[in-house]
Amino acid sequence: MLVASLSFAQGNMSAVNQFGIANTALITQAGIQNDSDALQLGFANMAIVDQDGRHNESDTNQGGAFNLANVNQDGRRNEAYVGQLGVANAAFINQDGRRNDAVIGQAGSLNWAMTTQLGKHNSSTTLQFLTGNHSNVLQVGEGNDSNVLQVGFYNGANVYQLGEDNVAITDQLGAGNTSFINQFGDSNMAWTIQTGNDHISLVNQWGSANASFVLQSN
Repeated sequence: MLVASLSFAQGNMSAVNQFGIANTALITQAGIQNDSDALQLGFANMAIVDQDGRHNESDTNQGGAFNLANVNQDGRRNEAYVGQLGVANAAFINQDGRRNDAVIGQAGSLNWAMTTQLGKHNSSTTLQFLTGNHSNVLQVGEGNDSNVLQVGFYNGANVYQLGEDNVAITDQLGAGNTSFINQFGDSNMAWTIQTGNDHISLVNQWGSANASFVLQSN
């Protein structure tokens, strides 16, 4: 009885709930006490989750049609959440390390977001509303933080952070805006706000404790 209890305590947990037509969920778990929850409502949504390690958590919720959520976790105690509402949104989260946290929320259509975290204690939140927004976040190191908010049409946000304790904030409200934030070092901070249409911002920071604030409007 004791052996059976220990075996259960070390097992992985997966829950898939589908309501609709032609939804697909593919869950792969290897390791100890990984947890995956997938909820799909609608038509032809797809959720792919691959967990390798221990104590990783993934939560995917999809409502609508033709949405894609893909989560890959390698390591321990990583957390990933994907929430999609609409049509043909795509979200990708890749985590390799420990205690990384990633959130992607999409409401609308044709939004695309990718978050990649290599290291530990990195955090990323990406929220996209309306149509055709694009976000790509890459964090390598420890304690980096990224926040992306896109409200509008065909905005593009790109964040690359290499080091420790860097912070990047991107806010885009409008259409056709493009932002790049690249930070290499420790404790750098960059905040870009774009309101209106067709702005372009590029921020590159090397070293430590640099700070940048960009505000563009029309």
